Amino acid sequence: MTTRKTFYGWRVLTALFVVGAIGPMARYSITAFFPAISTELGWSRSEIGLSQSFNLWVYSLFAILAGWMVDRMGGRKTIFFGGLWCLIGWLLLSTVTSPWQLYIYFGLFMAMATSTTHLVPTQATSRKWFIRRAGLAGGIIGSAFAVGNAIFIPLITSTSSVFGWRTVSVVSAFAFSVPILLLAYLVIRDTPESMGQHPDGVTYPLSTSTEQKAINPSWNVKDALKTPQLWLLFITYGLSGIVVNAMQAHIVVWAVDLGSTAAASGLFATLLNAPSIVARVGGGWLGDRYGKRRMMIIGALFSMLVMLFGWKVIRTQDQLLIFAPVLGIGTSLATSLFAPYLGDLFGRERVGSLFAVLTVGWGLIGGFGPIIWGIIFDTAGSYGPALLVSAVCFAIALMALLLIRPLANKRS
Repeated sequence: MTTRKTFYGWRVLTALFVVGAIGPMARYSITAFFPAISTELGWSRSEIGLSQSFNLWVYSLFAILAGWMVDRMGGRKTIFFGGLWCLIGWLLLSTVTSPWQLYIYFGLFMAMATSTTHLVPTQATSRKWFIRRAGLAGGIIGSAFAVGNAIFIPLITSTSSVFGWRTVSVVSAFAFSVPILLLAYLVIRDTPESMGQHPDGVTYPLSTSTEQKAINPSWNVKDALKTPQLWLLFITYGLSGIVVNAMQAHIVVWAVDLGSTAAASGLFATLLNAPSIVARVGGGWLGDRYGKRRMMIIGALFSMLVMLFGWKVIRTQDQLLIFAPVLGIGTSLATSLFAPYLGDLFGRERVGSLFAVLTVGWGLIGGFGPIIWGIIFDTAGSYGPALLVSAVCFAIALMALLLIRPLANKRS
């Protein structure tokens, strides 16, 4: 009697989920510390917002290196290096006393940590393990970020009010980096082939020519860069990043403006991120069945309408309570489908490098989100105009998605 071998990809997916939940805290630490840092050091929102934008710009550039590392060295080593950067970055952050230190310790070192533990290595490694369930796997990995924000930002915010943000930063250095290092060393593996298995745990031959093409990719990075499809996705991802990064950066302090206490303001980050968990997983599942591009179009349209609603309506804390989870759902329907959709278009072998290209857009274009929102607030005394700008971003992203057409197969 033969025993069917358990597909190791599910263990890898679980480990990547944990890394994806705690690794991004290196970026969103400032979101949680925003009220405390502003009060203690007396810095303006645009000053702190600039550090968040700088973090995103550096993150996007290092994402190119992270994508190359995943494709050449493997996701396991890439994520292990990310764990080391997490440890260094959190410890340095606890010593900040001037803006230039914030820009270097948070903007540089913690950006390097995020680039090697966040979406590029986790999504790309996941895509190498799954084809038939690529959308679902991408949604699960994408939801990890939302789970981490929903759990840890309120926890960090509340404990900072009691113990001080510097102490919490030191504790976080070990609480977040050690699990990443252990999972990278003990659990994560680069491809199913390295474990003597095949994607999705199936045996050859696969049932459809589409799946067969996905296993034998026919596009190299140079040729993919010449296609309008890649650049339309680049624009879409970058414009979405403006809104998502701005909301993640300002949601806590926005809640304080509308009457929330600093200790309780982290709840709004939970309200923004918790509903997106279901949206990311559900969007991935629906993308596998009804088309990834179709779900991305629906997500962009929904997000645009929500932003227009927010621009017209939000004036109180109660209204923000309603707005945050609805926006979290809209922006999350499509976010986790970019890497799986790249795999459909160009093949899975180089999805790390190609997703890194999109991440440059997320960082370089999307990185302006926090500083744009900060400047608008400092100028207008309100986030209302920022919501209108965000609606325009989603409108342009929607048009870009509508222009994308299927690609013909091309040999590398």
